[in-house]
Amino acid sequence: MLETKRSRPKVRVGVLPSLVVVLAIGFWMAGCRRAEETNASRPSKSTSNTSAFESTVELSPSQLPAIKVQPVGRYLFYLEKKGFGSIDFDNKLYFDNNLSVQVFPSSEGRIIKTLAELGDQVQKGQPLYTINTFREGAVDVASPITGQVTSVNASAGLEVQPGKAPAPYAVADVSRKWMIGNVPESDSSLIQEGQPVEVTATAYPARVFEGRIIKIFPAVDWNTHRVMIRSQIADPSNELRSGMLAECVIRVQEPTEATAVPANAVVREPDGTMTAWVTTDRHHFSQRVIKAGLRQNERVQVLEGLSRGELVVTDGAIFLSNMLQAPPSD
Repeated sequence: MLETKRSRPKVRVGVLPSLVVVLAIGFWMAGCRRAEETNASRPSKSTSNTSAFESTVELSPSQLPAIKVQPVGRYLFYLEKKGFGSIDFDNKLYFDNNLSVQVFPSSEGRIIKTLAELGDQVQKGQPLYTINTFREGAVDVASPITGQVTSVNASAGLEVQPGKAPAPYAVADVSRKWMIGNVPESDSSLIQEGQPVEVTATAYPARVFEGRIIKIFPAVDWNTHRVMIRSQIADPSNELRSGMLAECVIRVQEPTEATAVPANAVVREPDGTMTAWVTTDRHHFSQRVIKAGLRQNERVQVLEGLSRGELVVTDGAIFLSNMLQAPPSD
């Protein structure tokens, strides 16, 4: 009996460890299977929204009409600088009156009658006012150019002399205007006389008036650190008025051809990243991170991220980005 009692513990000692090992292996294998199933149900990183810039959106047939695509192309970009100022007929600061002509009498006398008003259109040789001289009697003083009366300092009974300011009349050639602008001191080394300019007035934001720089003034403003420039611009319809606020764009270098897309093809994401949407089949659309450069005339220069000929979304690019940001529906 003593031997029998001792033999039972030996059997139990041998069976219990084996049973524990078998159960542990079973639990471990079951855990591995569950982990594999969990991992298999998760999308891969390349298709997950965790990497939004590698994401692809598939549109239904009803959504496709909202999308327009076109090939990535090439466009000429100019290196441009901006200036701000106003429209004028003459620059009173430097007393340089190339466009506005002061109309003085040829001899001393007294004004009898004025014949033109401020703003009138006059022809070359048309009388502006009449004076009574000591030697010649009544004499008409005529406009030396065709243009618009821009200043009147004449009235009946006023004594006038040749060259004595203010002139009784001033007439300007209004088919040309001046844009007196200011450019930053840091850009002044790039500005030269003869460079083309495009001027936009606040009153005509959709109009562009073309011209060229005709003078760069020598001094730098101590307070604003800007340099004054004068551009002569064409205004054949006489739409611009003296004193109008204006902005000028100066082309300081020859144009450079570069890869470009329409401005509406570029989307600024919430984190500041610039992206575009590309497609190969016009049905599936992939988001692409790009590096943007110059922006001119509704075109954006693409420095990195797109190649010429790729199909890029123009209308609807923001729509695709919003789809990507939208929370999943239940």
